[in-house]
Amino acid sequence: MVVRSRVSSRSRWLVVLVPVVAVLFAAGFSRFMHNTWPSIGTDPAFFQHTGWYVLNGGVPYIDVWDVNPPVPFGIAAVLALFSGGDMLVLHGLSSVVTTLVAAASVLLVGWVAALVTGEDAPAIAAGLTMLVVPELFLLSPGGVRAQVYALFFGALALALSLRDRPFPAGAVAALSAGSWQSGGVFALLVIGMAYQRNGRTGALWAVAGGAVVTAAVVLPFAAAGAFVPMFVETVVATLSAGSPYSLAERIYSLLLVFGYGSLLLPVAFYGWATAAVRDVRERWWIPAGGAFLLLQVLFVDLDGSTDAFLYLAFVALGVAITVERVSTWLSAAPADRGDDTTRTDRRRWMTVGTVAVVGVLVLSGLSWHLGSPALQSTLQTKQQAAEPEGEPLPITPGDGDAPSMQTIYWEKLQPETCHYRLSWNEVRWVSMTDDRLDRRTCDGWPKRTDR
Repeated sequence: MVVRSRVSSRSRWLVVLVPVVAVLFAAGFSRFMHNTWPSIGTDPAFFQHTGWYVLNGGVPYIDVWDVNPPVPFGIAAVLALFSGGDMLVLHGLSSVVTTLVAAASVLLVGWVAALVTGEDAPAIAAGLTMLVVPELFLLSPGGVRAQVYALFFGALALALSLRDRPFPAGAVAALSAGSWQSGGVFALLVIGMAYQRNGRTGALWAVAGGAVVTAAVVLPFAAAGAFVPMFVETVVATLSAGSPYSLAERIYSLLLVFGYGSLLLPVAFYGWATAAVRDVRERWWIPAGGAFLLLQVLFVDLDGSTDAFLYLAFVALGVAITVERVSTWLSAAPADRGDDTTRTDRRRWMTVGTVAVVGVLVLSGLSWHLGSPALQSTLQTKQQAAEPEGEPLPITPGDGDAPSMQTIYWEKLQPETCHYRLSWNEVRWVSMTDDRLDRRTCDGWPKRTDR
Protein backbone atom coordinates (compact mmCIF):
# COMPACT_ATOMS: atom_id res chain seq x y z
CA MET A 1 0.00 0.00 0.00
CA VAL A 2 1.60 3.26 -1.16
CA VAL A 3 1.63 6.22 1.19
CA ARG A 4 -0.67 8.88 -0.15
CA SER A 5 0.65 12.42 -0.23
CA ARG A 6 -2.75 14.05 -0.54
CA VAL A 7 -6.01 13.57 1.27
CA SER A 8 -9.45 14.15 -0.17
CA SER A 9 -10.36 17.82 0.10
CA ARG A 10 -13.47 16.80 2.06
CA SER A 11 -11.36 15.52 4.97
CA ARG A 12 -14.39 14.06 6.70
CA TRP A 13 -12.20 12.83 9.54
CA LEU A 14 -11.77 16.44 10.61
CA VAL A 15 -15.54 16.89 10.86
CA VAL A 16 -15.62 14.09 13.44
CA LEU A 17 -12.34 14.73 15.25
CA VAL A 18 -12.33 18.52 15.61
CA PRO A 19 -15.52 18.75 17.72
CA VAL A 20 -14.37 15.91 20.00
CA VAL A 21 -10.98 17.54 20.52
CA ALA A 22 -12.55 20.96 21.05
CA VAL A 23 -15.00 19.68 23.67
CA LEU A 24 -12.45 17.64 25.65
CA PHE A 25 -9.75 20.30 25.69
CA ALA A 26 -12.27 23.02 26.51
CA ALA A 27 -13.56 20.83 29.36
CA GLY A 28 -10.02 20.22 30.58
CA PHE A 29 -9.24 23.94 30.47
CA SER A 30 -12.48 24.82 32.26
CA ARG A 31 -11.76 22.22 34.93
CA PHE A 32 -8.31 23.68 35.46
CA MET A 33 -9.61 27.23 35.70
CA HIS A 34 -12.38 26.24 38.11
CA ASN A 35 -10.46 23.87 40.38
CA THR A 36 -6.82 24.92 40.17
CA TRP A 37 -6.29 28.46 38.87
CA PRO A 38 -4.17 30.39 39.71
CA SER A 39 -2.05 27.75 41.48
CA ILE A 40 0.84 26.38 39.45
CA GLY A 41 2.62 23.05 39.33
CA THR A 42 6.34 22.73 39.95
CA ASP A 43 7.34 21.91 36.35
CA PRO A 44 5.35 24.72 34.67
CA ALA A 45 6.54 27.13 37.38
CA PHE A 46 10.12 26.16 36.66
CA PHE A 47 9.88 26.53 32.87
CA GLN A 48 7.93 29.77 33.02
CA HIS A 49 10.14 31.31 35.70
CA THR A 50 13.23 30.41 33.68
CA GLY A 51 11.69 32.09 30.63
CA TRP A 52 11.16 35.25 32.70
CA TYR A 53 14.66 34.86 34.20
CA VAL A 54 16.20 34.79 30.71
CA LEU A 55 14.69 38.21 29.98
CA ASN A 56 16.20 39.47 33.23
CA GLY A 57 19.75 38.31 32.64
CA GLY A 58 19.57 34.66 33.74
CA VAL A 59 21.41 32.06 31.66
CA PRO A 60 19.96 28.53 31.62
CA TYR A 61 22.46 25.79 32.58
CA ILE A 62 24.69 28.36 34.33
CA ASP A 63 22.29 30.20 36.63
CA VAL A 64 19.76 27.37 36.43
CA TRP A 65 20.63 23.67 36.56
CA ASP A 66 18.29 21.44 34.53
CA VAL A 67 18.29 18.32 32.36
CA ASN A 68 15.77 19.63 29.81
CA PRO A 69 16.85 20.93 26.38
CA PRO A 70 16.52 24.69 25.77
CA VAL A 71 13.48 25.07 23.47
CA PRO A 72 10.85 25.14 26.29
CA PHE A 73 12.86 27.90 27.98
CA GLY A 74 12.81 29.86 24.72
CA ILE A 75 9.06 29.40 24.35
CA ALA A 76 8.53 30.53 27.94
CA ALA A 77 10.79 33.54 27.33
CA VAL A 78 8.66 34.62 24.35
CA LEU A 79 5.52 34.27 26.44
CA ALA A 80 7.18 36.20 29.28
CA LEU A 81 7.97 38.98 26.83
CA PHE A 82 4.30 39.25 25.85
CA SER A 83 3.24 39.14 29.49
CA GLY A 84 5.11 42.34 30.29
CA GLY A 85 6.68 40.78 33.35
CA ASP A 86 3.35 40.00 35.03
CA MET A 87 3.61 36.42 36.31
CA LEU A 88 -0.16 35.93 36.44
CA VAL A 89 -0.47 37.00 32.82
CA LEU A 90 2.48 34.75 31.94
CA HIS A 91 0.74 31.82 33.61
CA GLY A 92 -2.46 32.55 31.71
CA LEU A 93 -0.67 32.82 28.37
CA SER A 94 1.25 29.61 29.04
CA SER A 95 -1.95 27.76 29.93
CA VAL A 96 -3.76 28.89 26.79
CA VAL A 97 -0.85 28.31 24.40
CA THR A 98 0.08 24.89 25.80
CA THR A 99 -3.56 23.77 25.67
CA LEU A 100 -3.83 24.85 22.03
CA VAL A 101 -0.54 23.13 21.18
CA ALA A 102 -1.68 19.88 22.81
CA ALA A 103 -5.02 20.01 20.98
CA ALA A 104 -3.26 20.70 17.68
CA SER A 105 -1.00 17.69 18.34
CA VAL A 106 -4.02 15.39 18.38
CA LEU A 107 -5.20 16.76 15.03
CA LEU A 108 -1.67 16.49 13.62
CA VAL A 109 -1.50 12.80 14.52
CA GLY A 110 -4.86 12.33 12.82
CA TRP A 111 -3.52 14.16 9.78
CA VAL A 112 -0.45 11.92 9.67
CA ALA A 113 -2.73 8.86 9.74
CA ALA A 114 -4.85 10.38 6.96
CA LEU A 115 -1.77 11.03 4.84
CA VAL A 116 -0.56 7.47 5.37
CA THR A 117 -3.84 5.67 4.70
CA GLY A 118 -5.93 8.15 2.71
CA GLU A 119 -8.99 7.06 4.68
CA ASP A 120 -11.24 8.65 7.28
CA ALA A 121 -11.68 5.81 9.79
CA PRO A 122 -7.93 5.34 10.48
CA ALA A 123 -7.44 9.10 10.91
CA ILE A 124 -10.33 9.27 13.37
CA ALA A 125 -9.02 6.21 15.21
CA ALA A 126 -5.55 7.76 15.52
CA GLY A 127 -6.89 11.04 16.87
CA LEU A 128 -9.21 9.39 19.36
CA THR A 129 -6.44 7.06 20.53
CA MET A 130 -4.42 10.13 21.55
CA LEU A 131 -7.25 10.97 23.96
CA VAL A 132 -7.29 7.65 25.86
CA VAL A 133 -4.59 9.16 28.10
CA PRO A 134 -6.63 12.09 29.46
CA GLU A 135 -3.60 13.81 31.01
CA LEU A 136 -2.99 15.18 27.51
CA PHE A 137 -6.03 17.44 27.87
CA LEU A 138 -6.14 17.60 31.68
CA LEU A 139 -2.51 18.62 32.31
CA SER A 140 -1.81 20.84 29.30
CA PRO A 141 -3.81 23.77 30.79
CA GLY A 142 -1.34 23.73 33.70
CA GLY A 143 1.31 25.58 31.67
CA VAL A 144 4.51 24.88 29.74
CA ARG A 145 5.56 21.22 29.65
CA ALA A 146 8.46 20.01 27.54
CA GLN A 147 6.79 16.78 26.38
CA VAL A 148 3.74 18.58 24.96
CA TYR A 149 5.90 20.74 22.70
CA ALA A 150 8.08 17.77 21.70
CA LEU A 151 4.90 15.93 20.66
CA PHE A 152 3.59 18.88 18.66
CA PHE A 153 6.83 19.51 16.77
CA GLY A 154 7.40 15.78 16.20
CA ALA A 155 3.93 15.15 14.77
CA LEU A 156 4.23 18.25 12.56
CA ALA A 157 7.62 17.02 11.31
CA LEU A 158 6.09 13.68 10.27
CA ALA A 159 3.26 15.43 8.43
CA LEU A 160 5.70 17.72 6.59
CA SER A 161 7.78 14.69 5.61
CA LEU A 162 4.74 12.98 4.15
CA ARG A 163 4.03 16.15 2.18
CA ASP A 164 7.59 16.04 0.80
CA ARG A 165 8.86 19.10 2.65
CA PRO A 166 12.21 17.78 3.93
CA PHE A 167 13.82 21.09 4.91
CA PRO A 168 11.00 22.36 7.18
CA ALA A 169 10.45 18.80 8.40
CA GLY A 170 14.07 18.60 9.53
CA ALA A 171 13.85 22.04 11.12
CA VAL A 172 10.70 21.20 13.09
CA ALA A 173 12.08 17.79 14.10
CA ALA A 174 15.09 19.59 15.56
CA LEU A 175 12.67 21.68 17.63
CA SER A 176 11.15 18.45 18.93
CA ALA A 177 14.58 17.16 19.96
CA GLY A 178 15.31 20.57 21.46
CA SER A 179 12.13 20.36 23.54
CA TRP A 180 12.76 16.93 25.04
CA GLN A 181 15.56 14.46 24.40
CA SER A 182 13.29 11.66 23.16
CA GLY A 183 12.13 14.01 20.41
CA GLY A 184 15.40 13.13 18.71
CA VAL A 185 13.60 10.02 17.43
CA PHE A 186 11.59 12.26 15.09
CA ALA A 187 14.77 13.79 13.71
CA LEU A 188 16.13 10.34 12.81
CA LEU A 189 12.83 9.28 11.26
CA VAL A 190 12.48 12.46 9.22
CA ILE A 191 15.94 12.02 7.70
CA GLY A 192 15.15 8.40 6.83
CA MET A 193 11.77 9.33 5.36
CA ALA A 194 13.35 12.12 3.28
CA TYR A 195 15.89 9.66 1.90
CA GLN A 196 13.17 7.11 1.18
CA ARG A 197 10.98 9.59 -0.67
CA ASN A 198 13.53 11.89 -2.34
CA GLY A 199 16.86 10.09 -2.18
CA ARG A 200 20.10 11.60 -0.99
CA THR A 201 18.99 15.13 -1.91
CA GLY A 202 15.93 14.87 0.33
CA ALA A 203 17.98 13.54 3.23
CA LEU A 204 20.49 16.38 2.87
CA TRP A 205 17.67 18.93 2.89
CA ALA A 206 16.28 17.38 6.07
CA VAL A 207 19.71 17.45 7.69
CA ALA A 208 20.16 21.05 6.59
CA GLY A 209 16.84 22.09 8.12
CA GLY A 210 17.77 20.45 11.40
CA ALA A 211 21.25 21.96 11.32
CA VAL A 212 19.91 25.49 10.84
CA VAL A 213 17.58 25.23 13.83
CA THR A 214 20.19 23.48 15.97
CA ALA A 215 22.70 26.24 15.23
CA ALA A 216 20.14 28.94 15.99
CA VAL A 217 19.41 27.32 19.35
CA VAL A 218 22.95 26.34 20.38
CA LEU A 219 25.01 29.31 19.22
CA PRO A 220 23.51 31.81 21.72
CA PHE A 221 24.43 29.41 24.54
CA ALA A 222 27.92 29.04 23.14
CA ALA A 223 28.25 32.83 23.01
CA ALA A 224 27.11 33.04 26.65
CA GLY A 225 29.64 30.40 27.71
CA ALA A 226 26.88 27.90 28.48
CA PHE A 227 27.60 25.27 25.84
CA VAL A 228 29.58 22.94 28.12
CA PRO A 229 27.11 23.21 31.03
CA MET A 230 24.25 22.58 28.60
CA PHE A 231 25.94 19.44 27.28
CA VAL A 232 26.76 18.20 30.79
CA GLU A 233 23.24 18.74 32.11
CA THR A 234 21.11 17.71 29.13
CA VAL A 235 23.22 14.78 27.92
CA VAL A 236 25.68 13.48 30.50
CA ALA A 237 23.51 13.99 33.58
CA THR A 238 20.41 12.74 31.77
CA LEU A 239 22.13 9.47 30.82
CA SER A 240 23.87 8.88 34.14
CA ALA A 241 21.50 10.24 36.79
CA GLY A 242 18.23 8.63 35.81
CA SER A 243 15.96 7.07 38.41
CA PRO A 244 16.54 3.40 39.29
CA TYR A 245 13.86 1.07 37.94
CA SER A 246 12.99 -2.52 37.17
CA LEU A 247 11.37 -3.68 33.93
CA ALA A 248 8.33 -4.95 35.85
CA GLU A 249 7.87 -1.56 37.50
CA ARG A 250 8.00 0.21 34.13
CA ILE A 251 5.45 -2.19 32.63
CA TYR A 252 3.06 -1.56 35.51
CA SER A 253 3.68 2.18 35.16
CA LEU A 254 2.85 2.04 31.46
CA LEU A 255 -0.37 0.14 32.15
CA LEU A 256 -1.28 2.73 34.79
CA VAL A 257 -0.71 5.54 32.29
CA PHE A 258 -2.93 3.95 29.62
CA GLY A 259 -5.53 2.54 31.99
CA TYR A 260 -8.38 0.92 30.06
CA GLY A 261 -6.71 2.27 26.92
CA SER A 262 -4.13 -0.51 27.39
CA LEU A 263 -6.58 -2.62 25.36
CA LEU A 264 -5.38 -0.66 22.33
CA LEU A 265 -1.72 -1.61 22.82
CA PRO A 266 -2.00 -5.07 21.16
CA VAL A 267 -4.06 -3.41 18.41
CA ALA A 268 -1.19 -0.98 17.85
CA PHE A 269 1.40 -3.78 17.91
CA TYR A 270 -0.57 -5.56 15.20
CA GLY A 271 -0.57 -2.37 13.14
CA TRP A 272 3.19 -2.00 13.55
CA ALA A 273 3.69 -5.62 12.50
CA THR A 274 1.42 -5.13 9.49
CA ALA A 275 3.40 -2.08 8.39
CA ALA A 276 6.70 -3.96 8.87
CA VAL A 277 5.60 -7.07 6.99
CA ARG A 278 3.27 -5.82 4.26
CA ASP A 279 4.64 -2.37 3.42
CA VAL A 280 8.00 -1.96 5.09
CA ARG A 281 9.46 0.12 2.25
CA GLU A 282 6.89 2.88 2.72
CA ARG A 283 5.83 2.58 6.35
CA TRP A 284 8.97 1.36 8.10
CA TRP A 285 9.10 4.53 10.19
CA ILE A 286 5.89 3.68 12.07
CA PRO A 287 7.14 0.44 13.70
CA ALA A 288 10.64 1.93 13.98
CA GLY A 289 9.40 5.01 15.84
CA GLY A 290 7.10 2.90 17.98
CA ALA A 291 9.92 0.52 18.92
CA PHE A 292 12.33 3.35 19.77
CA LEU A 293 9.81 5.09 22.00
CA LEU A 294 8.71 1.84 23.61
CA LEU A 295 12.34 1.35 24.64
CA GLN A 296 12.30 4.91 25.97
CA VAL A 297 9.32 4.34 28.28
CA LEU A 298 10.58 0.92 29.39
CA PHE A 299 14.28 1.60 29.86
CA VAL A 300 15.01 5.33 29.83
CA ASP A 301 12.34 7.62 31.24
CA LEU A 302 8.80 7.07 32.52
CA ASP A 303 8.37 9.20 35.61
CA GLY A 304 4.80 10.17 34.75
CA SER A 305 2.11 10.14 32.10
CA THR A 306 3.63 13.06 30.18
CA ASP A 307 6.72 10.94 29.47
CA ALA A 308 4.53 8.59 27.42
CA PHE A 309 3.07 11.24 25.09
CA LEU A 310 5.49 10.60 22.21
CA TYR A 311 5.01 6.85 22.49
CA LEU A 312 1.24 7.45 22.50
CA ALA A 313 1.51 9.06 19.05
CA PHE A 314 2.95 5.89 17.55
CA VAL A 315 0.42 3.74 19.38
CA ALA A 316 -2.20 5.90 17.65
CA LEU A 317 -0.59 5.35 14.24
CA GLY A 318 -0.42 1.60 14.87
CA VAL A 319 -4.14 1.59 15.68
CA ALA A 320 -4.77 3.52 12.45
CA ILE A 321 -2.96 0.88 10.39
CA THR A 322 -5.00 -1.88 12.04
CA VAL A 323 -8.25 -0.04 11.34
CA GLU A 324 -7.19 0.42 7.71
CA ARG A 325 -6.46 -3.30 7.47
CA VAL A 326 -9.84 -4.30 8.90
CA SER A 327 -11.57 -1.81 6.60
CA THR A 328 -9.82 -3.40 3.62
CA TRP A 329 -10.97 -6.88 4.67
CA LEU A 330 -14.57 -5.71 5.02
CA SER A 331 -14.54 -3.91 1.68
CA ALA A 332 -13.17 -6.94 -0.13
CA ALA A 333 -15.63 -9.53 1.23
CA PRO A 334 -16.11 -12.16 -1.55
CA ALA A 335 -19.90 -12.10 -1.41
CA ASP A 336 -20.03 -8.42 -2.24
CA ARG A 337 -17.01 -7.98 -4.45
CA GLY A 338 -17.72 -5.33 -7.04
CA ASP A 339 -20.75 -3.95 -5.21
CA ASP A 340 -19.75 -0.31 -4.70
CA THR A 341 -22.82 0.51 -2.60
CA THR A 342 -22.14 -2.30 -0.16
CA ARG A 343 -18.46 -1.40 0.00
CA THR A 344 -19.30 2.22 0.83
CA ASP A 345 -21.80 1.14 3.46
CA ARG A 346 -19.22 -1.09 5.10
CA ARG A 347 -16.66 1.70 5.21
CA ARG A 348 -19.26 4.00 6.73
CA TRP A 349 -20.11 1.45 9.40
CA MET A 350 -16.41 0.88 9.95
CA THR A 351 -16.04 4.58 10.74
CA VAL A 352 -19.03 4.53 13.07
CA GLY A 353 -17.73 1.42 14.82
CA THR A 354 -14.27 2.96 15.23
CA VAL A 355 -15.70 6.11 16.79
CA ALA A 356 -17.90 4.06 19.11
CA VAL A 357 -15.21 1.63 20.34
CA VAL A 358 -12.37 4.10 20.80
CA GLY A 359 -14.80 6.72 22.10
CA VAL A 360 -15.85 4.36 24.88
CA LEU A 361 -12.18 3.90 25.80
CA VAL A 362 -11.69 7.69 25.88
CA LEU A 363 -14.59 8.07 28.31
CA SER A 364 -13.37 5.06 30.29
CA GLY A 365 -9.98 6.74 30.52
CA LEU A 366 -11.59 9.63 32.39
CA SER A 367 -13.16 7.28 34.90
CA TRP A 368 -9.80 5.50 35.28
CA HIS A 369 -7.76 8.61 35.94
CA LEU A 370 -10.32 10.58 37.93
CA GLY A 371 -11.66 7.64 39.90
CA SER A 372 -10.02 4.76 41.74
CA PRO A 373 -11.05 1.46 40.16
CA ALA A 374 -9.91 -1.74 41.84
CA LEU A 375 -7.68 -2.66 38.91
CA GLN A 376 -5.82 0.62 39.25
CA SER A 377 -5.14 0.00 42.93
CA THR A 378 -3.91 -3.51 42.13
CA LEU A 379 -1.49 -2.20 39.50
CA GLN A 380 -0.23 0.50 41.86
CA THR A 381 0.47 -2.12 44.51
CA LYS A 382 2.37 -4.28 42.02
CA GLN A 383 4.28 -1.24 40.74
CA GLN A 384 5.41 -0.29 44.24
CA ALA A 385 6.42 -3.87 44.99
CA ALA A 386 8.52 -3.95 41.79
CA GLU A 387 10.37 -0.69 42.52
CA PRO A 388 14.07 -1.33 43.20
CA GLU A 389 15.27 -0.23 46.59
CA GLY A 390 18.64 1.12 45.47
CA GLU A 391 21.17 2.80 47.72
CA PRO A 392 19.92 5.75 49.80
CA LEU A 393 21.18 9.11 48.61
CA PRO A 394 23.28 11.19 51.01
CA ILE A 395 21.12 14.24 50.23
CA THR A 396 17.49 14.88 49.37
CA PRO A 397 15.65 17.78 47.68
CA GLY A 398 14.71 18.99 51.14
CA ASP A 399 18.38 19.66 51.95
CA GLY A 400 18.55 22.56 49.53
CA ASP A 401 18.34 26.07 50.98
CA ALA A 402 15.86 27.44 48.43
CA PRO A 403 12.20 28.46 48.50
CA SER A 404 9.59 26.38 46.70
CA MET A 405 9.29 26.83 42.95
CA GLN A 406 5.88 28.39 43.49
CA THR A 407 7.39 31.06 45.76
CA ILE A 408 10.26 31.65 43.35
CA TYR A 409 7.77 32.02 40.50
CA TRP A 410 5.20 34.33 42.04
CA GLU A 411 7.76 36.54 43.81
CA LYS A 412 10.03 36.69 40.75
CA LEU A 413 13.08 35.68 42.74
CA GLN A 414 16.54 35.35 41.25
CA PRO A 415 18.03 32.60 43.44
CA GLU A 416 21.61 32.92 44.60
CA THR A 417 22.37 29.29 43.72
CA CYS A 418 21.93 27.36 40.49
CA HIS A 419 20.52 24.32 42.32
CA TYR A 420 17.07 25.54 43.29
CA ARG A 421 14.72 23.34 41.24
CA LEU A 422 16.21 20.26 42.95
CA SER A 423 14.54 17.49 40.98
CA TRP A 424 15.53 13.95 41.89
CA ASN A 425 17.70 13.79 38.74
CA GLU A 426 19.51 16.88 39.98
CA VAL A 427 19.99 15.49 43.47
CA ARG A 428 21.28 12.18 42.10
CA TRP A 429 23.75 14.06 39.89
CA VAL A 430 25.00 16.18 42.79
CA SER A 431 25.43 13.03 44.88
CA MET A 432 27.22 11.14 42.10
CA THR A 433 29.67 13.93 41.36
CA ASP A 434 30.29 15.01 44.96
CA ASP A 435 29.09 18.46 43.95
CA ARG A 436 27.61 21.15 46.21
CA LEU A 437 24.00 22.24 46.51
CA ASP A 438 25.07 25.82 47.23
CA ARG A 439 27.02 26.44 44.01
CA ARG A 440 26.32 29.95 42.81
CA THR A 441 26.75 28.98 39.16
CA CYS A 442 26.80 25.67 37.34
CA ASP A 443 29.51 26.68 34.89
CA GLY A 444 30.86 23.34 33.74
CA TRP A 445 31.99 19.99 35.05
CA PRO A 446 31.68 19.75 38.84
CA LYS A 447 35.01 19.67 40.66
CA ARG A 448 35.71 18.08 44.02
CA THR A 449 38.03 20.97 44.81
CA ASP A 450 34.96 23.24 44.92
CA ARG A 451 34.00 21.78 48.27
